[in-house]
Amino acid sequence: MADYQKMFEKILHDHGMPVDENAARKEFEELTKAEGLITNTSKYSPFWRLMSAIVIRPYIWLKDAFIKNVLMNMFLMTASGQFLDLFANAVNLERKPATLATGEILFTKANKNQSVVIPMGTVISSPEINGVTYQLQTTQEYSIPAGVETARIQVVAVGSGENYNLAAGYYRFLVEQIDGVTVTNDDNWLISPGANIESDDDLRDRTKNQYNFVGHYHTDAVYRGIVTTITGISTKQVYFVHDAPRGPGTANLYLLLNDGVDSKYFIDKVNNYIMGQGYRGHGDDLKCFAVPDKKINVVVTLYFEREQQPIDINQYVLNVEHFIRCVFRQNNDYNVTQVNAYSRFSISKLNEELHEQFNELHSIVFNIGDIVSELEVPRLRNLTINTEVAE
Repeated sequence: MADYQKMFEKILHDHGMPVDENAARKEFEELTKAEGLITNTSKYSPFWRLMSAIVIRPYIWLKDAFIKNVLMNMFLMTASGQFLDLFANAVNLERKPATLATGEILFTKANKNQSVVIPMGTVISSPEINGVTYQLQTTQEYSIPAGVETARIQVVAVGSGENYNLAAGYYRFLVEQIDGVTVTNDDNWLISPGANIESDDDLRDRTKNQYNFVGHYHTDAVYRGIVTTITGISTKQVYFVHDAPRGPGTANLYLLLNDGVDSKYFIDKVNNYIMGQGYRGHGDDLKCFAVPDKKINVVVTLYFEREQQPIDINQYVLNVEHFIRCVFRQNNDYNVTQVNAYSRFSISKLNEELHEQFNELHSIVFNIGDIVSELEVPRLRNLTINTEVAE
């Protein structure tokens, strides 16, 4: 918002309003001189210094408050918070609330011939990721009969937000042990991903997109609005291909989802809504797919100075692993650039972000260069991390 602050200050300045302390002081001095109310305006005068402070500092505070709380909230591009909610409401939109992740966890018995009861509220935990553990709990009591080795049991996150949408293998600890039972979340375990309360940027994008709904034809913006409304995903996760894949008048729509999300659930939901229930333009043939995966193997070598090796190097390497997995959309616990479709993912930028997060690292070497993607999202097939002492 810093650039917008300067832009609004320029508008005020162009209309004759002082926008900094020196200009405000000069204006005040000219006003008092013209009125002849104060004669001792020496910079050494305590009274004059007091008067200047009483007038000028509140003026600067009011100017900043006017820009940040009035001018910026008068425009969709710069509005935030409740003011942005008003813009959205004007086009029949509401900010999406935070939601709980739901899915299925795989329970496995060591003894297939033993009957086991999984109590309602059984808690499954992740390892610590960036200082936080995430937990799920079963939604009902479930009995795994004798002769059955595994069962997929429905769970819900104990808290709301997208950070609970972890990739396969993260949820693997029972908080209260059940004899002979192990747990894990396998591929596509998520049925409905958790979501944070919609950010200002995402709501702003949806609001701008909504203006296209006034047309009489179904455009990309109309379909994008439909999809983001019924799925809860961001407008940035929707892609279109207009190359008549099934003949003239046909198009494909692609959804970019995080690792672990059951894409079939979303794809079927969108296809049923648009084509099955008839929410499509006249003659349109639009089909929804998941953005294809681009599987890659990543090998990373971490170099440490001999005198700066972490005390618990295993935990340190695990933290680096979680960081890199976040890059590939397997968790959301770090503020890091993530892979995307139609992009060049910079390994040098990832190196920079790793050094900022992990100060003890002397050097980081990847086995790959930049990842260039078309309509595909890079996914980890294997991640290997080695450690070396820098000589």
